[in-house]
Amino acid sequence: MSRYFLFGTLTWDALLTQVAGRPVATSPATLDGWSVERAADGDWPVLAEGGQTMGLLTEPLSDDCRARLDWYETAFAYLPEAVTVTGPDGPVAALVYRAGGAEGAGVPWSRDGWVALHGDRTILAAAEVQRAMGRMTPAAIAARRGVIQARAQGIVAARAAHRPVTVGGGAPVEDIRVESVDYPYEGFHRVEEWTLDHPRFDGTRSGRINRAISHITDAATVLPYDPRRDRVLLVEQIRIGALAKGDRQPWMLEPVAGLIDAGEGPETTALRELEEEAGITVDRGDLHFVARYFPSPGGVAQVIHSYVAVCDLPDDAGGLHGLASEHEDIRAHVVPLSQVLAMVASGEAANAPLIVSVQWLGLHADGLRAGRPVEDLQSGV
Repeated sequence: MSRYFLFGTLTWDALLTQVAGRPVATSPATLDGWSVERAADGDWPVLAEGGQTMGLLTEPLSDDCRARLDWYETAFAYLPEAVTVTGPDGPVAALVYRAGGAEGAGVPWSRDGWVALHGDRTILAAAEVQRAMGRMTPAAIAARRGVIQARAQGIVAARAAHRPVTVGGGAPVEDIRVESVDYPYEGFHRVEEWTLDHPRFDGTRSGRINRAISHITDAATVLPYDPRRDRVLLVEQIRIGALAKGDRQPWMLEPVAGLIDAGEGPETTALRELEEEAGITVDRGDLHFVARYFPSPGGVAQVIHSYVAVCDLPDDAGGLHGLASEHEDIRAHVVPLSQVLAMVASGEAANAPLIVSVQWLGLHADGLRAGRPVEDLQSGV
């Protein structure tokens, strides 16, 4: 049985318990010759030469517990290395996780600051990483790290969101009894099978029911609009969902769109994607919020944040765009607003973000052309 010296994120008991699969007893310990710094590449801890590190020494771990910790750390390129630490009873042989070649930023890493910013998301992400143990390679899980973190961020954000309720509302969410959640597939998207029992409107309970959903990273969409020329920019690309459904025209017209990365807000995503997919750069103040909505909550767990961006759209604003690294093949079209409104009526506009955004623009285009403040548009003034 081995003991580990923990100096970073695993000194947070909630994460250690999640990763180990059970509570782990620890005691204070120190490691001489090393100090903990914030990584040069982001907000996580690395060991830098010099100084002394205060940390936690685990109890002797079972093979299963050690395997779980090794899997979690190895997936992020941290490997166990033998060290001698000073515990409550003197020097102790232990293992410490170190990232080979990782450089510090020259500033101390703050666990409390990290927990405040990333803790809730990391707990959820760690659960998904641990479910992959024995089914995926460390390299494969590392490649999915961004998606896992982004999906977890979406759950944290939804838990914190509070929608107005003026009609209906149902019972408190705590009255829903979730018996189990299974994960038959976890990749770029995640399939979940829920078994639950919920309160019915007549005061009885539903009894045991089963539901399946696709859990997708939250997204931001942005429809560029030129109020002077009264035209919008639409992007066109092949959509496999339409192809899988048997649609004879799987190349769809949409607003600019992209998945919200972990640590990123929807406005930042909208601005980034606007540049990548349409070659358009605007200020944050040019973004007008349209709506936050679930596109199909009966079977898809995803929230979309839609915006309209006021910008300049000359005749040559269309063209080909997209990132080769993401296999994007995007064609941009500049179209009069009146024509796009007609496309909604005819059914040519066939996806929710485009329909929602164009309908919002139909209500507010006069205000945008008049240069009215965004708060007036949102309030309907």
